[in-house]
Amino acid sequence: MSQTQADIASAGFLAARAEPIAGLVHDLGNLIQIASAAVSIVARDPTIRTAGLDSVLAGATTSLERAGALVRRTIGTASERAAAVRAVTLAPYLDEVERFIGLAWDRTIALDVQVSPDLPAVICDPLALQNALLNLLFNARDAMPGGGMISIRAEAAALDIGQVIELRVADTGIGMTPETVARAFDPFFTTKSGGLGGVGLSMVARFVQDAGGRIIIESKHGFGTTVILQLLVA
Repeated sequence: MSQTQADIASAGFLAARAEPIAGLVHDLGNLIQIASAAVSIVARDPTIRTAGLDSVLAGATTSLERAGALVRRTIGTASERAAAVRAVTLAPYLDEVERFIGLAWDRTIALDVQVSPDLPAVICDPLALQNALLNLLFNARDAMPGGGMISIRAEAAALDIGQVIELRVADTGIGMTPETVARAFDPFFTTKSGGLGGVGLSMVARFVQDAGGRIIIESKHGFGTTVILQLLVA
């Protein structure tokens, strides 16, 4: 093996080791941002201290609990992570994510969630599902610096990979070029400046792959983006 080949192999090894750690930091950042936003709401709005305090504090507490669970899951054994995979009903997790977003974001971004009634459960790790949803929503928000609409749709479908629930997260943001779409799932690839970019979508893709499903991006520069998760029915 030449020195160049050895350097490339070493870089690939280090990237593979770094990605899970970067993913953990990225997901923790999302959850802590939600909890911090909830505390800020209480601090700046005296009226909420009586009218809506319980709801705001519950959201912050749940977000921090999820952060703790994420750390424990990450440092757990492979068998412990495998044991976390189970039949998951989407609606409660979508409701919780919607509540989180209501706490953390300003009113320039609207969130519309529509779920077909009586959807069957999917097979996945529920904590990883929630983190994937948050990653997609934070990406969508970042693509709409002037505000806009994010829609979440969930419905059953029969595809070549089997019976699935198709979960669509769409935004009205700046969209992506074909070149960006082609690299969107590459670890550490990003078009953002600063921060820990290029991790969220690769972690979402890893979640879908681990669940035996499929992920698709539909986007056109200037016309928004839709990310489609196809998750196998339990």
